[in-house]
Amino acid sequence: MNKIELVPDERKKILKNPDLILLDKELLLALLKDSDFPDEENLVDIRNIFLKKLGDKVEKLKTTNSQIIRHAYENQLGIKKIHKCCLATIETKDIDSLFRFLCSKATEILGVDKIKIVVSEDIFSHSDIENCVLKPDREVSKYLEKIGITTGKPVRLKNVPEKKKITDEDIITREENTKSEAIISLLIKRELKGFIFFESASEATFSVDQSTDYLEFFAKITSKHLESLLYK
Repeated sequence: MNKIELVPDERKKILKNPDLILLDKELLLALLKDSDFPDEENLVDIRNIFLKKLGDKVEKLKTTNSQIIRHAYENQLGIKKIHKCCLATIETKDIDSLFRFLCSKATEILGVDKIKIVVSEDIFSHSDIENCVLKPDREVSKYLEKIGITTGKPVRLKNVPEKKKITDEDIITREENTKSEAIISLLIKRELKGFIFFESASEATFSVDQSTDYLEFFAKITSKHLESLLYK
């Protein structure tokens, strides 16, 4: 049996920072073998500290992995909802049925509180659909430019603080409980001709730090289908 002795300064240093051993695989494995060490109090104390520290790291790792799995699951649910909504979108046979679907059933599929549509009256002559309004092309273009939507960036996520509730009331009226929103552009023959509001009462639904990949996919599918209905 090899006897390992630690001078007081070394022992204090290790007790203060067990990672010195935990991060060294050979030292850690050697320490955990009872046969390699005499059953002296100081070594038992040190070993127990290492084991506790290691246990804390394992618990932290388990928690991190659980969070990753949960987020991945939630992400999968998001993909499923978008795909389901896209499939239902392209099944609509005319513009009215498309807009009615988006302003009604799509809210249930996607789990948002309200969906509203603004489109250029230069293309669409009338609309009697609730939450679907027509605006002059110049107003649509001005608003899209204001919020930073372009043909290369078709989606914007926004938080909606109370003090900014009425900022865009001239283009569309938000719900009182709206806390976050996704603004999705409608591209017709490579020109921005409208947009869709997804409104949510939760700040977390459309947090500005989230990815917009799936919403951009939805924007492309909806725009292409709308264009095909206009020029079929």
